[in-house]
Amino acid sequence: MAKNSQVQFLMEPIERQLGFAALVQQGNTLWLSGLISVNEKLEVVGKGDMAAQITQIYNLMETVLAMGGATLANVVNEVMYTTDLQALVAVAHVRTARYAKYAPPANTGVQVSALFLPDAMLEIQATAVLGD
Repeated sequence: MAKNSQVQFLMEPIERQLGFAALVQQGNTLWLSGLISVNEKLEVVGKGDMAAQITQIYNLMETVLAMGGATLANVVNEVMYTTDLQALVAVAHVRTARYAKYAPPANTGVQVSALFLPDAMLEIQATAVLGD
C-alpha cells in the first residue's frame, strides 16, 4: 500500500471519494492512474471525438507527470483502454506528435466494452521513471 507521502492528487476531492490518487511515486518510479478525457467537474471533454479525447488525456498526463518532476520523456510504458480501436488507430498521429521529441514508450492497447464514464472513449495508464 502506498504511503501518504508517496501520493499526489490531480482532482483531490473526487479521487479521495473514489479511493485513488492520480500519482504514486516510489523512488524514481511514477505510477499514474488511468486518465480519461475530463475537466475539473468530471465532465467528459470531446464526447464522440477521439482526437479531442486523446489530446485532453495527454494534457492531463503532462500535468500529473509535472507533479512528480517528470515529462513525457520519462514515460516508459502506457496501457491504453479504448471503446473504439478503429477510432484510436485513426488518431494515432495525435499521440505520435506528443512523443515526437522523445523515445516512444512501450505500449499496449486493449478494446473494452465500457470505461468509467459512458462518453469516455479512451483511458491511458502510464508509468514513468525519473533520471537516466
